[in-house]
Amino acid sequence: MLNEQTIFGDKDKVAIAIERIRTFCEGQTVLCAFSGGKDSQCCYHLLEESGVEFHAEYSITRFEPPELMRFIRQHYPSVTFRRAFKRNLIADIEYHGLPNMWARWCCKAKHCKTPGYSMTIIGVRADESPSRKAKWRMVGIKQDGTKYLCPIIDWTETDVWEYLGSRPHCSLYDEGYTRIGCVCCPLAIAKMGEDVKRWPKTAAVLRQGACRFVARMKAAKYTTSRGVHCASWSEADDPPVSIGSAG
Repeated sequence: MLNEQTIFGDKDKVAIAIERIRTFCEGQTVLCAFSGGKDSQCCYHLLEESGVEFHAEYSITRFEPPELMRFIRQHYPSVTFRRAFKRNLIADIEYHGLPNMWARWCCKAKHCKTPGYSMTIIGVRADESPSRKAKWRMVGIKQDGTKYLCPIIDWTETDVWEYLGSRPHCSLYDEGYTRIGCVCCPLAIAKMGEDVKRWPKTAAVLRQGACRFVARMKAAKYTTSRGVHCASWSEADDPPVSIGSAG
């Protein structure tokens, strides 16, 4: 519950989060890292309640579910979209290969520093996963030197939904999604098949880029730009390359 009874008395999590924002954002240029998910929504509205001046930004990866993009455009028109890439998605996959657990170049946009801001508000919560509980703190410094604040670090999922109340949220939550991320994310391999069926157009783009990557590597005799030969498994069961086919 947002208002808990503890040994220290009543604990109003909303008031505490707002006070954190006011305290750590004083004298800072503030950026709200907005993902369109429930946690970043909380941060957005807490910032509004705090009275702190801020700008909200969504960093595009190009793997987004279309339902999420429509939701943001409809209900958060003040949020700007940041593009941290130079090539189109097919060309990027042709160059990098498909994202995987060891090479998540697709996340580059989300981790690039936005010039002009000294404090980033992030909707990370400790109870999301053991990894986040271990690695994240309420306030800290990112690798790019930018300070960050996680005002709802100690909130539960129940707290989040209670705070949002009747505010609109992305429709994917109503379909059973507990977290909303990229389509065919390499960190969610178990649901890739489901994603391919749900968003076939995005899957088709990924396949087309992958076919071009295989064609490029085949032409280079499976040698990287650094002159290193790829692992032998990369040549096993070499699939026919059909660039024009997305099926």
